[in-house]
Amino acid sequence: MTLVSAEPVRQHVLKLRAAGGTYASIGRAAGTGAMTVHRIVNARGPKMQAEVATRLMAVTEADIRGTHPAPGGTMWRLRALVAMGHTCSRMAAATGIPPATLRRIVRGDALTVSPALRQEVTVLFDAWWDKTPPQRTRQEKLASHSALKRAALNNWPCPAGLDEDELDRPGYQPQYGWRYARGTGLADDYPFAERKAS
Repeated sequence: MTLVSAEPVRQHVLKLRAAGGTYASIGRAAGTGAMTVHRIVNARGPKMQAEVATRLMAVTEADIRGTHPAPGGTMWRLRALVAMGHTCSRMAAATGIPPATLRRIVRGDALTVSPALRQEVTVLFDAWWDKTPPQRTRQEKLASHSALKRAALNNWPCPAGLDEDELDRPGYQPQYGWRYARGTGLADDYPFAERKAS
């Protein structure tokens, strides 16, 4: 068995991780196991098998992006919900997705999203697209006002301003910008409760 330096491979895998790759998706693309990839990054061993190193070095960011949907449609769905007054914290509480993850997507910093996350956001969007958040407390009112202000400053459209047929195509840009929307009612705090109960 031939051994080679693990450091260049470790740096390459870290680059793939920064591009949105998981240990599992990188391992699949290289034809090796997720735990092997994890060990290379975290065990800090000086040497590794040459065959595994060659396969990992051949994995590109495009290979990783091919395993995850582009984030554009998810980003615009979340931005449209912000334009209805929903905050990332509120959306996180409804979906179980960490608020920091949602904020990164809303800012446009995410290169990929997982299929599961995309599905959760799509279901949330379908439940809340025409609903505004409740404003039962001063804190809820301030949060909603802050979300609306952010959407207006960034010219993010409300859900009705998105083209559902084009939304998930890479590079999609909405035709319309921000407009105040009243909605048709109040959004349920737990829109997934009924789905999980069934």
